[in-house]
Amino acid sequence: MSLICCIAVYTFATTGIVKTDNLRLRKEDSTSSEILTLLSLDDKVEVISKTDNGWYKVKYKEYEGYVSGEYLNVQNEKIEIAKNEETETISEQENITEPETTNNTTNNTPVSQEETPAEVKTGILKKDDKIYGIPLINANTIIVIDKDTQVNVLMAINGWCYISAKNIEGWVRIEKIKSTTENEKQQEEQQEQQQIGYITANDVNMRKGPSTSEEILSKLTLNKEVIVLEKTNGWTKIEANDQIGYVSNTYISDKKVETTSRSSSSRRTQETNKQVESKQNSETTKINANGPAIVEYAKQYLGYKYVYGGTTPAGFDCSGFTQYVYKHFGYTLTRTSSSQASNGVSVNKSDLQLGDIICFSGSSGNKNVSHVGIYIGNGQFIHAANSRKGVIISNVDGAGFFYVCARRIV
Repeated sequence: MSLICCIAVYTFATTGIVKTDNLRLRKEDSTSSEILTLLSLDDKVEVISKTDNGWYKVKYKEYEGYVSGEYLNVQNEKIEIAKNEETETISEQENITEPETTNNTTNNTPVSQEETPAEVKTGILKKDDKIYGIPLINANTIIVIDKDTQVNVLMAINGWCYISAKNIEGWVRIEKIKSTTENEKQQEEQQEQQQIGYITANDVNMRKGPSTSEEILSKLTLNKEVIVLEKTNGWTKIEANDQIGYVSNTYISDKKVETTSRSSSSRRTQETNKQVESKQNSETTKINANGPAIVEYAKQYLGYKYVYGGTTPAGFDCSGFTQYVYKHFGYTLTRTSSSQASNGVSVNKSDLQLGDIICFSGSSGNKNVSHVGIYIGNGQFIHAANSRKGVIISNVDGAGFFYVCARRIV
């Protein structure tokens, strides 16, 4: 005789709202389980059941999987108790302190087809490049791999690829890998040809950032061939001499300059350099660095897209946006939201002024800063919210925002 035992559980579908950005939706209720997709702040999910350790089984669009209950507001909670594991979230790049596994050779489970497009499953590195332990540009480097090394792409999330090459596994930016298919090689070669530029003068300063106050990395000569990466606010981001830096748009052309007398050209170049930098410095000092001016400048980027790790109008994350706005006024903020919580001076919430940096955490009672924005008055702030909303205006005490502190920079 066999005995069959049935355990009754209660399942009531209800709605959950995501409380943080980049929350991982996993196939099972385990941090080692396959990642199905990433959820954004304020995304709504259908809650199906709950495990006995606080994970929720949810449905989001075509996905069905598990998220940590710590980062989900559940309405009219009354759901099934299921099984046991642990919780996790990845809020902003600055809150990631280490990978989920300390062994870089074990966590190689690929994500779903939507997360890892078939055409980038294999590829080769475009140049000698660093392989990182976690998907952050300021993370520790595992190794430097040579140009044209073939790699296997195991996972792709937020512009990063988790790759395997030469018995090493780690993270690299997706744009650093090119496909091995012939058609895509031709397309990339055409794109690379379009991105070639030439320096139009001698002794042109290539600087660390788009400002005449930034450190000079090197001096470039007339007709020096460079790779043009992007253009913004009168500056061009380039790659030259195995360095990445910025030069004024005045000194970049898509054609070489016809030269005559080398000595007279050099003298004219030096004089022009001094005149342009003097003008740029003069214009910088004229910028009225006060609260209303900062708010007005920030508002011009409303609607711009959110990009994880982004620091330019091509795409911002939250701390990249605040850093970019203040850099326009000659102020240097640290890179991450958690570190920006110590920039400037402390301000009480009741004394907020236009332009103050406001710092938030991912949950109530949590004092670890994971999101920042700029106060614009009337209880509102402007910020790079998430990949779905981009740069928007929100209420300081709105749903999903847990105030930690404020800092005054100006």
